[in-house]
Amino acid sequence: MKKKLVVLGMVGTVVLGGAVGVGAIAKEAEISYSQAKEVATQQVKGAHVEEIELDRENGELVYEVELEGTHDDDAEVKVHATTGKVVKVDDDRNDDVNKSQKTSSVEISKNQAISIATKDTPGTITEIELDDDGYYEIEMKYDGKEVEMEISAVDGTILKKEMDDRDDDDQN
Repeated sequence: MKKKLVVLGMVGTVVLGGAVGVGAIAKEAEISYSQAKEVATQQVKGAHVEEIELDRENGELVYEVELEGTHDDDAEVKVHATTGKVVKVDDDRNDDVNKSQKTSSVEISKNQAISIATKDTPGTITEIELDDDGYYEIEMKYDGKEVEMEISAVDGTILKKEMDDRDDDDQN
């Protein structure tokens, strides 16, 4: 009986410690769960939030928002918990489209893709390329960071967005 009480006491301490830790992290966040949810759903139109989690990534506090579209297609948006800015977007909704269909139905010009990218993130384009999969790969500099985007050549949707605090040139 004494053993059971000791084990229950240890389990309770671990659970309580975890809850206190989560509470401490949540107090550091300057934007709320609902604000992060709103940012994410604005980024991925037509999707609803499946799950939202506050986590520390590379020393930064971010909300990881998992979304689902109308046809069981998934997306994930990472929102900086202090600034509310989108850190990364992984949108798998267009992955099932046939490659030949993608490349043959290019509707968005290179200049339109640049306009879409700079409207979302007002930076300096360093590279742009039309990929065989039917999206533009765009690299840009913004606020001392390197930003990589994938923009659909079919409808101009931002499929993916990643921000890196350091340039590739800084690694050499």
